[in-house]
Amino acid sequence: MRIALLSLQWPGARMGGIGAYGLQAVAALAKAGHQPHLFTLSLPNDCRDHTPPGVVVHEVEDLAAGQRGGQLHAASVSALAAGGEAMYRLGLAWRLTQQVLKTHRQTPFDIAEAAEVDASGLPLLLENTGIPVVTQMHLCSGLAYQAHGQELIGQRRLIAAMEFAAIHLADGLCAATRSVAQRTAQLLPLPGAVRVLPYSFDCSEYGPWTAPPADGPMLFIGRIEYRKGVDKIALALNEVLPRHPHAVFRFIGPDTPSAPGGGSAVAAIKSMLDRSIAGRVEFAGELPPHAVRQQLAEASFSVMPSVYENFSLAICESFAAGRTAIVSRHSGSEEVAHSAAPAVAIDTHEPLARAMHRLLGDRDELLDLSRQAYKRVRRLCDPLATAQRRVEFYGRVIERFALAGRASLEDRLAKLPRQYLTPLLQAISGMSASLAGAGCALDTPGGRLLQIMQTCAGPEGVAKIWLYGAGKHTARLLSERHVWESHRHRVVGIIDDHPRFAEQPFYLDLPVCSLAAAVARRAAGAWAEPVVLSTDTYTEQFWANTAPLRAAGVAVYRLYPPPQLARAG
Repeated sequence: MRIALLSLQWPGARMGGIGAYGLQAVAALAKAGHQPHLFTLSLPNDCRDHTPPGVVVHEVEDLAAGQRGGQLHAASVSALAAGGEAMYRLGLAWRLTQQVLKTHRQTPFDIAEAAEVDASGLPLLLENTGIPVVTQMHLCSGLAYQAHGQELIGQRRLIAAMEFAAIHLADGLCAATRSVAQRTAQLLPLPGAVRVLPYSFDCSEYGPWTAPPADGPMLFIGRIEYRKGVDKIALALNEVLPRHPHAVFRFIGPDTPSAPGGGSAVAAIKSMLDRSIAGRVEFAGELPPHAVRQQLAEASFSVMPSVYENFSLAICESFAAGRTAIVSRHSGSEEVAHSAAPAVAIDTHEPLARAMHRLLGDRDELLDLSRQAYKRVRRLCDPLATAQRRVEFYGRVIERFALAGRASLEDRLAKLPRQYLTPLLQAISGMSASLAGAGCALDTPGGRLLQIMQTCAGPEGVAKIWLYGAGKHTARLLSERHVWESHRHRVVGIIDDHPRFAEQPFYLDLPVCSLAAAVARRAAGAWAEPVVLSTDTYTEQFWANTAPLRAAGVAVYRLYPPPQLARAG
């Protein structure tokens, strides 16, 4: 079977569990003898090198690279950005779709699959391509906003609407757990049955089962955000660690601005911890896969009590290493773990504290659950078995599509809630204003950067700044280059500490240097330009990292959140 899978995410390049799922899925399909093609945005070399055997990867330039290379007109890209984050994501989805259709015309695909998150399959569903399209339900943005206590207004409402449309227009629906389908249905009635298909997970990198060490640390693995229950972990540790004087807890993963009010989750956790135990709670940051495997080998068990969870690959990692995990009740994690892990209610932290205390004190139970976990992931997520189930599902969708085709687009869209029309009209209005030359919308990243540049412009009215961070937020920001370049302002380089830039010190044609190099250059008197934190994910972490630059007199600005345009500090 010839299969197209679309994903904006990719491990190590663009954060998110959907990217990890996609790589595991296409690797399993290729191993089972099928022909999977994975369509994604451009990749750095170190990520491209991990492409599974038998998988064809199609890389598509994002909007910033397309504009820089001359394939896209600057005004068109800026107009798309003026439509907001939702329209920007849809623009990326269309670029993937264009490549899918080009490949399809050469050798037709039997079926295509895309996640509802980012709505990367929506253009394929809007067009009469003849390709049946499956929407894989992961954990839609509407549920993520709900978990973070954010209202569905403005751009968030439009992003949710696009993802809901990708669900309603699909020729087939699948999800890795019943939980995610049921929770999604609470936000929006689903158009039909959802096939539950567990993810594939390759355990070949993990050795034979070994008993967890008696004094190993407890681990949390994943993005450190409130919807993953990290606040409950902090409160539970205040009760658990004093009773176990040799116990240590280690968070592995990046910080996020998910604390109440949009603050750093790591900072919030630290503020909750009693001073007497704070030294035994560690934050290792984001680690490469081999380092995570090593951490698990040395660990006692994992603690991952997500409030909302679909099919946790972090739990699969823990189980593959033979380490059980405390999970949240009535979630996708409980379905993944089954009887191989304690499942607790997390309305409060007390049940979590009791479960942690029990595993720290009952060696026999810990060993029993650890053995069960090791077997569970190998049975549930066996690559060949999961690939066979997925292909059987694809076959039924293809057969149904061939017999009945699709209902009319009008009939299917009519089922969507009408309240999502308002943000769509606002987005189209912003795009039209930009194309008509009525100025850029100041609420776009490029518009906000222009305001900062105007604030810090020199005597000639021209600003030269550096950006801190070479991730997806910077890529979107740089798609709006002409917004500030038309005023003669310039971005002259990027600060980023990823090892890949040691060999290739450029990102979208801009020079990249490490933070240490920036500090050294400032100390030598060779750095005068302001720095703008261009990340929406690591703002607090990067702000803390720039303390030496700020102490040396370098002006540092935050681009996010939108109200905070003036220099902080």
